[in-house]
Amino acid sequence: MIDEAQDLDNRWLDGLTCLLSAPEKSPIWLFMDDNQNVYGSTLDVPDEYLSFELSVNCRNTRAIHHEVMKKYVGSVEPDVQGPEGRPLELIHADDQAGAVGGVLERLCGTEEIPIQDVVVLSSHGTKNSRIYNEGLPGRFPLSDQRPTPAGRVSFSSIRGFKGLESSVVVLCELEDVEEETMDQQLYVGVSRAKTHCVLVAPG
Repeated sequence: MIDEAQDLDNRWLDGLTCLLSAPEKSPIWLFMDDNQNVYGSTLDVPDEYLSFELSVNCRNTRAIHHEVMKKYVGSVEPDVQGPEGRPLELIHADDQAGAVGGVLERLCGTEEIPIQDVVVLSSHGTKNSRIYNEGLPGRFPLSDQRPTPAGRVSFSSIRGFKGLESSVVVLCELEDVEEETMDQQLYVGVSRAKTHCVLVAPG
């Protein structure tokens, strides 16, 4: 597994070198994961593309990887290289804004996790998110701006954060997720967390 990861790193660096020195000859890398298909779309890949299975999870802790694999569907089951890490936290609350505010107070206050290492992900974008529009109690307001202004916690929809990562992820407002994309959105949301994930669910 480690040899495969090293080989991919080497091929990636070779491709990047080619892109910088001879862009007209540079390769195109297409990363695909049907488990992250949060839009229900179909992508036809040209036959001339070479397939290479990524079999090592280099992002998540083992605890997060264990949770992610509950939603994983595929012929190759990835291994994980990270440390054990903290188990996923599940918090049931009727007042999700209050619960998220309390989680941020604990993480960024009591536990002294840097505010820039935390992101709040919702099934909604800013337009339809009650948590974003009505605000949170406590010292840590949300922002959807990039880069995130000082003193604020980054906020995004799950779909908008696909392909990105954060040390800590707080997932919320999941009650309105479309049934047909529930597994994919949970897979994406949880797997964005490198070290810790907190899921705030309806009470």
